[in-house]
Amino acid sequence: MREVINARFDERYVEETLENGLHVVLWHKPDYEKSYFMMATPLGALDMEQVDAKGNRIQYPAGIAHFLEHKMFEDEEMDVMEQFSAMGANVNAFTSYQETCYYFSTSKDIEKPLELLLDFVQKLSISDASVEKEKGIIIQELHMYKQMSDTSLLMELFTSLFVKHPMRYDIGGDDASVQAITKEQLEDCYRRNYHPQRMLLVGVTAKDPRFVMEIIKRNQAKKQFPHIEIVERGYEEEPKTVARKEYRFEMDVSTPKHAIAYKLEGIADAKKRKQCEWAIALALDVMFTTLNPDYQKWMDEGIINDYFGYEVDLGNDYGFIVLYGETQKTQAFMELVEEHMKKLLDQKIDAACLEQLKRRYYGTMVRSLNRFDEIAISFMRSYFAGLDFYDSIELVSQITQADIDAALAHIDLEQKACVHLYPKKSKNS
Repeated sequence: MREVINARFDERYVEETLENGLHVVLWHKPDYEKSYFMMATPLGALDMEQVDAKGNRIQYPAGIAHFLEHKMFEDEEMDVMEQFSAMGANVNAFTSYQETCYYFSTSKDIEKPLELLLDFVQKLSISDASVEKEKGIIIQELHMYKQMSDTSLLMELFTSLFVKHPMRYDIGGDDASVQAITKEQLEDCYRRNYHPQRMLLVGVTAKDPRFVMEIIKRNQAKKQFPHIEIVERGYEEEPKTVARKEYRFEMDVSTPKHAIAYKLEGIADAKKRKQCEWAIALALDVMFTTLNPDYQKWMDEGIINDYFGYEVDLGNDYGFIVLYGETQKTQAFMELVEEHMKKLLDQKIDAACLEQLKRRYYGTMVRSLNRFDEIAISFMRSYFAGLDFYDSIELVSQITQADIDAALAHIDLEQKACVHLYPKKSKNS
């Protein structure tokens, strides 16, 4: 068991890879009553194709990771959620594009809920009948999300950006892909991706790490896991061009919503990728927040409102910048974004302003070390990306103007997709 101490942040954790391959990280927070534990696998919505060590390619329907998340809570002998509740613990799970995570929090004894977390995540019990029943539940869930304007806007944007990449699918898949999922595929996907060698357990607790580690080791010693071929996400080369440049649709909204996205190439090196993402985010902050003297004017003229925002997301094989707004002044909004994205590529950030922004982001990340869920999720994502957790925190404070220049050179303004959501026209109009 290795102890990692960071004197600068006054934080410590221990970590150990168990004999079965499960990597355990226990973050010690002696001054807190609450405990938080998360078990995660790097199986996400992007894993529609996986490649094993022998080069065999395994294909899965879109949404299989999310489907598995649903089925993990199914147990013929007990109601998993009720069991956690009876122990005074709150349990939940989520599937993202990159990972699937199961977690619980409690202010009471941790031993029983921790045992239960390990047991239910390391056991899949499904039948053909239960899989067929779940399809209807998931499709109903997907249809519910489609009624949400922001979700629909984002999904249409991803459909516009990507030609082949799995990002063009909803995390839950679609009606056809969900219907195509079989019991055998779920079991195969589970076997390959929920093996201890693929998984990470992060605990944030006041309990003595040695005591907690013994609970975990005793639990794991009782179980046998078959040998597996380690799999990696498969990749298909994505064209640099967008799938469609412009798309319009209607929903029950009162004000039109617009999203403009610029397609970026992914960056394989995790540290360079994170550095580039931070650099672009800092540049966007200077151009599209109150740091820009014109920002209040845009608000006053109704070109933007409080809904206005932007994001940058870079993966190892995809990337995009998206700016979105809610306004009746469609043309003015489009022109504003296009004009200032051009200015963005040439901007030099005032040194004092850059330091202020870096300190703001750095401070936010340091404060997140008091949030147990933030610690677990951030550590998990750094671990699966192959990044040192503390290095990923320090990265933003090291960004220079040269880094920003290099990151902005990554942007091709020609590879742009626009999506417009308008209110439904009344039958009388």
